[in-house]
Amino acid sequence: MSTSLLYHAYGISGIQHQSTTFKSGTIIMHAQMVDPPQCRCGCIHTIFKGQKKRTFKMIPFGGKPCFLDVLLHRVACPRCGRKWWPKLSFMKGKFRMVRSMIAHVVDLLHFSTLLDVSRFLKISWNVIKRIHKEKLATLYKTIPLEYITVDEFSIRKGHEYMTVFTDLQTGRIIHAVEGRTIEVVAPFFKRLAKYAPKLKAIAMDMSKSYYPAAQEFLPHVDVVFDHFHVTALLNKAIDEVRKDQQKNLNETDAKLLKGSRFLFLTNYDNLSLENQTRLEALLAVNKPLFVAHSLKEQFQLFWEKGSVEEAEHFLVHWGIDALATGLKPLKKVIKTLHQYKTGLLNYFKHRISNAGAEGINNKIKTMKRQAYGFRDMEYFKLRLYHLHESRYAFVG
Repeated sequence: MSTSLLYHAYGISGIQHQSTTFKSGTIIMHAQMVDPPQCRCGCIHTIFKGQKKRTFKMIPFGGKPCFLDVLLHRVACPRCGRKWWPKLSFMKGKFRMVRSMIAHVVDLLHFSTLLDVSRFLKISWNVIKRIHKEKLATLYKTIPLEYITVDEFSIRKGHEYMTVFTDLQTGRIIHAVEGRTIEVVAPFFKRLAKYAPKLKAIAMDMSKSYYPAAQEFLPHVDVVFDHFHVTALLNKAIDEVRKDQQKNLNETDAKLLKGSRFLFLTNYDNLSLENQTRLEALLAVNKPLFVAHSLKEQFQLFWEKGSVEEAEHFLVHWGIDALATGLKPLKKVIKTLHQYKTGLLNYFKHRISNAGAEGINNKIKTMKRQAYGFRDMEYFKLRLYHLHESRYAFVG
């Protein structure tokens, strides 16, 4: 095994190959340092003074474990008196393996799990995890942002949440933080104001945490409220109307409404023919529900408008019709929509939504299930930042 092969096959330089031994199915290559390096003071006449052996794991050769035994020399400088153990180019931190082996581990993790890579290479699971953490921490340090979303998902039972910011153009999670209060998310909004000068808009729900933080730290960036959360607001109002009607009906009519909640909350076009017929029968005998449901379905046309002006015109007239019903739940909706009117109309300037973030949330759930949870929250966040590159089958 020559010095040239060590260089071309493993990317190892700065040492000279001495011999190769074979022991119990393991290949061990012996080498030593050549030429003492220059001192930081500029002296080129450094000398060797002291030595020690170190062993590094290399990429398996022919399916057999392969190690590199290197005789390292301590270097001394006659000019300044400094003594040090040199760090050769193939070494990386405190890892007992060469850089090419570390790169090999990272490559395997693209399509396999930590446990599988650990078993295949016969390396501790904790070491594989540490390699992955260091690699993930160096990725995507700077990315120009134009459109992002902010959303939360549950990390544990008991209403414990994590907020994630996602780059809409790449689908990459750019920041994750435990919690969803304004105190938790405000620092990242503040960082965005400084480090994302090209940011145009943020898609979010009507959260009492996200919106105030965006207004305070990013007043020049448009906030776009998501379709899903507006629909949820309308559905809540419809359900309140249904409950009010059910309380005031006689026993026979109340039974007709019982168990019909999903009929009113599902878009009419998404219902089966049988359920459409059932819904129409219920609406035919209850005018308040008919009016409320009709207004909910009409509001879907809002998202199809071609400009801010058209959308604003629709919103005003829809609000007038909703107020005319005299239904309190609809009045609450109008008040909320008026309060967040700018964020609703901003959709027609940027045409973005939280749909991408909802898709990412599904990936997060899959990753959590396959990994049976994460005890190391720092590592969990790093996995989130690399989630857009991961496959569903091998992310745990």
